[in-house]
Amino acid sequence: GSLYGGRDKSYADATALVIGNDPPSANGAGISGFKVVQSEIHQVVYGVDGDGLCLAVITGLKYPSRIAIQMLMELHKTFTNKFGFQFKSATANSLTKKSKPLLVEVCKKYDDLTKVDKGANLLAKVDEVKTSMQGNIAAMLVNSEQAEGLAAQSEQLNEQANVFKKKSTQLKKNMWWKNLKLTILLVLLVVGILAVIL
Repeated sequence: GSLYGGRDKSYADATALVIGNDPPSANGAGISGFKVVQSEIHQVVYGVDGDGLCLAVITGLKYPSRIAIQMLMELHKTFTNKFGFQFKSATANSLTKKSKPLLVEVCKKYDDLTKVDKGANLLAKVDEVKTSMQGNIAAMLVNSEQAEGLAAQSEQLNEQANVFKKKSTQLKKNMWWKNLKLTILLVLLVVGILAVIL
C-alpha cells in the first residue's frame, strides 16, 4: 500500500500516521529506538529520545537507513542544544520557522552521501576507478583490434613480397634463357655465314 495514504495528505500527516501506527520507544540517553518503514519508493526513518522528542526523515529507498539514522542523531544533538527548553513547551508548528535553517543545513549536508559516508565515498571512488578501467580496457581492445589488423596487413604484404620475389626470379631465369638462346643463334648464324664465305 501507499506509505502516505494518498496525494491529498502532507508529508507531516503521513509521517505522523506512520509513527502513530508503530511508535518508537526510547532506550536511554539521546535519540534511540529507531524504526524504518518503507513504501514502494520512499522510507521513513524515525526515533525518539527520553523526553519524547521524535525526529523523522523521509528518504528514497536507495538512501542507506544507517546514514539517515546518523543524520537524525546529529540533528537531535544540534536541535536539542539550540531549542532544548523551547520544544518542551512549544505548540504545534511553533518552531517551524526557527528550526528551518538548521533543518536545511543538515539536509544539504546529508544530500551528498560521499560527504557523510566513508563507505559511499569509497564506493564512489571505486566506481570512478571502475569507469576509468573500463575506458582503458575498451581503448586496449580497440588498440588490440587495430594491431591485429596491422598484423594481418603486414602478413598480406609479406605474402605479396614473396610472390613478387618468386615471379621476379622466374622472370630473370626466363630472360637469361632467352638471352642465351639468342646468343647461340647469333653465334651459329655468324659461324654459318663465315663457313659459306670461306
